[in-house]
Amino acid sequence: MKSKSVFFIIGCFSLSIFFIGCAKSNEAKYKLLEKNELAKGIRHDSLFKGLYLKMPLKEFRTYSFDMNIKGKFKQGGQKSPNWVQTELNEMSYPATLTFYPQFKNDSINEMNAAIYYENAKFKDGIFERDSLMLDVLNLLDKWYGGETFKIKSPKFYKEDVHVKVNGNRRITVYPDASGQIINLWYVDLTNLKEERQ
Repeated sequence: MKSKSVFFIIGCFSLSIFFIGCAKSNEAKYKLLEKNELAKGIRHDSLFKGLYLKMPLKEFRTYSFDMNIKGKFKQGGQKSPNWVQTELNEMSYPATLTFYPQFKNDSINEMNAAIYYENAKFKDGIFERDSLMLDVLNLLDKWYGGETFKIKSPKFYKEDVHVKVNGNRRITVYPDASGQIINLWYVDLTNLKEERQ
């Protein structure tokens, strides 16, 4: 009887070590992928809706103004009243993409964005907490392809983060505290590399 409980404890310990190792190895795989993607020297600058990394500030303003005149961009959204918002028709439920870039040397080097369902009721059972995240991850797969890494949060009260890297473009995907908005953070890794040096 004693030996069975010892084997059970050893088995549980081995499984916990295995799962901890898997979580770490996924992060290590991601870091290796980022290094390899940067080493290729291939640029992937497209963001969404005609916007791209390195887009000059003046061009961004002109393009946004033209899209506003066409009724495709407008100011506002749940994330920030100062951001730009646009409809997303490619998801399983009517959604909005809201965004605003950060500029370095008068061109886009980062893009902060958020996606949420329009008028969705999460509390009434129509949507599970993960419904929006899964929908957004599927959308990003359609837009950009490539592999998405799930990196476990080291803190139990924090959400996991999903990361996609293609060449110089990294997209970090994580839920807002409310669980009803998914945040996207686009970064030009070549700029980050320059800043670290």
